[in-house]
Amino acid sequence: MKCFGWVLISLFFLASCLSFSQQITIDNTKSRFDENGEIVDAHDGRLIQFGDTFYWYGTSYGSTNGFTTQNHYRCYSSKDLKNWKYEGKLLPDQPEGVYYRPHVVYNKKTKKYVLWYNWYPKLWDGQFGVATSDTPQGPFKIVNSNVNMANSKIGLGDFGLFVDEDNTCYLSYNTIQNHQVSVEKLNDDYLSSTMENGGIIAKHMEAGTMFKKGGKYYLLTDYTCCFCNYGSGARVYVSDNPLKGYTFTSNINRYPGKFAPTLIDGIKRGTAYSTLTKTDDTFDAIEITFNPTTKIDQLSIYTFSGNRPENCGDVSNPRVHPIITTPSFDLQLWTGREWKDITFRNREVKKTALSERIKLEFDQIKVDRLKIVPKIDYPYESIYINEVELYRGRNAISLTKANVFITGKKIQQKPIIPAQQSYVMKLNTAEGEKYIWIGDLWGSASDNIKGHDYQYWSAPLEFCSDGTIKPMQFIDQWSVELKK
Repeated sequence: MKCFGWVLISLFFLASCLSFSQQITIDNTKSRFDENGEIVDAHDGRLIQFGDTFYWYGTSYGSTNGFTTQNHYRCYSSKDLKNWKYEGKLLPDQPEGVYYRPHVVYNKKTKKYVLWYNWYPKLWDGQFGVATSDTPQGPFKIVNSNVNMANSKIGLGDFGLFVDEDNTCYLSYNTIQNHQVSVEKLNDDYLSSTMENGGIIAKHMEAGTMFKKGGKYYLLTDYTCCFCNYGSGARVYVSDNPLKGYTFTSNINRYPGKFAPTLIDGIKRGTAYSTLTKTDDTFDAIEITFNPTTKIDQLSIYTFSGNRPENCGDVSNPRVHPIITTPSFDLQLWTGREWKDITFRNREVKKTALSERIKLEFDQIKVDRLKIVPKIDYPYESIYINEVELYRGRNAISLTKANVFITGKKIQQKPIIPAQQSYVMKLNTAEGEKYIWIGDLWGSASDNIKGHDYQYWSAPLEFCSDGTIKPMQFIDQWSVELKK
């Protein structure tokens, strides 16, 4: 009997441990369905946890183009971020208009769930509405359909809603005129604005979202993206104050430039090169990103010298081809907030037929982003690079997991994830709080129905020691253990 008792106790303990956490897998390659087998039609809203349940709030577009009065807000619920239950419309009797961006938060003081939304009685007469409910799934009752904000006179557009640790609620939003982004403090009941606004943080931006980590406030936003299928970026602004003092650090959803695979293809000679062009007294540069972080102490740049301008036909010119001139380069290391110059211990140039190898040696560094910048004193308008090699001691560094780009003033920075930002969700995991970037992949549905467009949920954002965020990667599938 004693042994049997211990077995029961052990089984109970094991069951308790198993119930403490839950493994989930997020798949961004497949549609998400509700319990009725219908594709979840909830966009540009938020995914948030209340109690032990996740709630997905969004705009339903159906088969429209998104600019019609058929838009309405929906709520879905789930225990595991996989199996979704359709809870119904948030505003069953909404006034006629065009509706976007539903955000729901809970007010501990009033014990009400509060819905803020952006709507247009007519396009583009943007304003904010607010509604309340006793339950997270609604339905919600409209309290004020035209909330007065500090910037109401120039129109109200996309926004995000954030509740701080002291239960103060802030609304980050952009205006219709010039898409000016600012943060505004709400009253204690979350139903109106205090009119305390921190001032303009950025212009020509939209779809802002706020969160807090490590005592720092983060505001993510980027250029306007009118249901664009190429996606928007995610510019990261950081401050010690929720209203003001935001500093731009980086864009975590844009490649730094255009891909340049020829620079690491193993071909060091001939016409298989990438071109660095001079624009406004500044040359394009080469940027290399590493994952994981890599230690290096030597770099070699192979240049092609056979594509210089020629003077064919000018018989009076004593030289048909301009003199071969070796370009010089600076190396820079990304610190998380800025580029820092690397000091060389040695520079060596080796010349062969139509090719030069420029070897740069320096004290060992640990790097996840490296930039090679040509000096402006190079006399010609273009520099041709065959290959870049990296070393640690005498050992060559494999660049199979590195990405190489050409960056410059006239080079477009394309989004990494071709989605328009919707929200950054805090997820409680067995390893602590994680932050998930969410964006709508407009134009992604194979049946061309807008309401069926996919939504991308990123793997947990990675933070550097100084609080900055590492660039995202497009990941099809990822798993995490939820804290229960």
